[in-house]
Parts: sequence; structure tokens; C-alpha cells
Amino acid sequence: MRTQRSSDWLERLLGGPVLWIGLLLITLFAMGPFLWVLSASLKTRRELYATPITYIPSYPTFMNYVEAWTSRLTPFSRFFANSLWVSSVTMVATIVISTLAGYALARFRFVGKRTLMLVFLATQMFPAVLLIAPLLSQWHALGLIDTYQALIYSNFSFTVPFTVWMLVGYFESIPRELEESAMIDGSSRFGALLRIVVPLSAPGIAATAIFAFVSSWSELLFATTFTSQTSMRTLSAGLLYMAGQYEVQWGQLSAGVMISTVPVAILFTFLQRHLIRGLTAGALKG
Repeated sequence: MRTQRSSDWLERLLGGPVLWIGLLLITLFAMGPFLWVLSASLKTRRELYATPITYIPSYPTFMNYVEAWTSRLTPFSRFFANSLWVSSVTMVATIVISTLAGYALARFRFVGKRTLMLVFLATQMFPAVLLIAPLLSQWHALGLIDTYQALIYSNFSFTVPFTVWMLVGYFESIPRELEESAMIDGSSRFGALLRIVVPLSAPGIAATAIFAFVSSWSELLFATTFTSQTSMRTLSAGLLYMAGQYEVQWGQLSAGVMISTVPVAILFTFLQRHLIRGLTAGALKG
């Protein structure tokens, strides 16, 4: 009896305070760099270089955000607009292409299906730097250097193969009988896809959207290689301008990093509700 009570007490201890304290420490460790950058973005120039280091700004200010956004030397607002356009177009196009391709691979049988799936998988095994030379020569021949098209098409080469693999699994988990019932009632194949398959695959499509947007938003290699004009640089490449030869503008750089997290946070918050709705809809309709 005492042994059972001791085990119950130990289980409550490990499942209660110890578990929550451990999760809190892990969260603080993961949030440490983010909180450090946030603190630096709110400090004055004097506080940034003061010794000893102050972790919490004595007089928080948003001047770094204003200077980063309105600076003439580093057109941050232009970088932000470029990244938003490239990432949004990449996300929408990736969703459309991946949905159609994933549905075809999940529902139809054709020659070369397995080979095509292996090709999609193989594209994820090569680092992006190996594609720089062929893509650069191709975009130069087509006159696409310093254009949005070069960045968007390059992002496609990495987002589409992976997202197709993601969606094939979702589509294969949906019973074919649902589509067949819709087509018996007079719906076309494409109509069944839009009305039946897409709503039930909302979690996978939302994950696809997040992956495509975040990958394009944080991409740096293509942005620095395929663009030479300052006005065409994306946000990740534009932040490099704040690290000068003789000085790093830590305040403005930290503010720029914090601003760059806003669109991703908003997108994830918005699509998180759709993830829950998609899971609920699938449970009710399945």
C-alpha cells in the first residue's frame, strides 16, 4: 500500500511541477535569442554599447523601428514589399500547383508515376547552392535577372516538390467513395476536388501555405545571386545592408528582424484556425 502511494505521489510530482518547470525552461531557452533581439530593438544607441550589458532597456524607444523603416540608405520598406510580393505569389502558386499535382498522383494511375515521385523526392536531396550556376545562366539568357519572376520561379524548384509529397498523403487518406458520390450526383471531377477533397484536406493545404511562405520569406541565396539592384532585394538580403564595413547598426538591424517576423506570425495565426476547422470538418464529414 505504501509502495502504491509512493508511486502515485512520484507520478503526480513528475507529471505536475517537474513537467511544467522543465517545459518553462525549454521555452525560455528557445525564446532567448528572440527576446534578446526584441530588447536590443527597444534600446537607445547609448544603451546598446553600455557596459555592463543591460538586458531590459531602461527607457524603451521605437526610434530604431522608425529609422529602419524610413532610412534612405537602406530602403527597408522596399525590401519588405519585395519579400511580401514574392512570398505571396510563391505561396498561392505553390498551393494551386501542388493541389492539382498531388491529387493526380493520389487518384490516377499512369506510366512513370513512381519515377515521378522519386524525382520529386530526389530534388530535396540536393543543396540549393548546386542550382545557382544553371539557374543563373538560364535567367540571364531569358533576361530575368533583377526581376520578381527569377525569384519566384527559383522558389518553385524547392517548394513544389516537397508540398506535392505532403498533399499526396492527405489525398490518399480521403475515401474515394466521397468523390464518386459527388460525381454520381452530377458533379465533375474538378468540382468534386473543390467541394469534397479540398475542404477535407484543409490541414495539409494550410501546412503547405505556411511552408511555401516561410521558405520564400527567409530565402537568402537566390535573393543575393539573382538580384543586383538595391530596389529588387528582398528583406533577408536587404538586412545585410545594415551591417556596414566599419559599423553594424545593431538597433536598426534588430528592429528590422522584429518587423520581418510580423507577416509570418500573422499568417500562422490566421491559418491555425483553418487547421482546426479542417480537422473538425474532416471528422464530421468522414
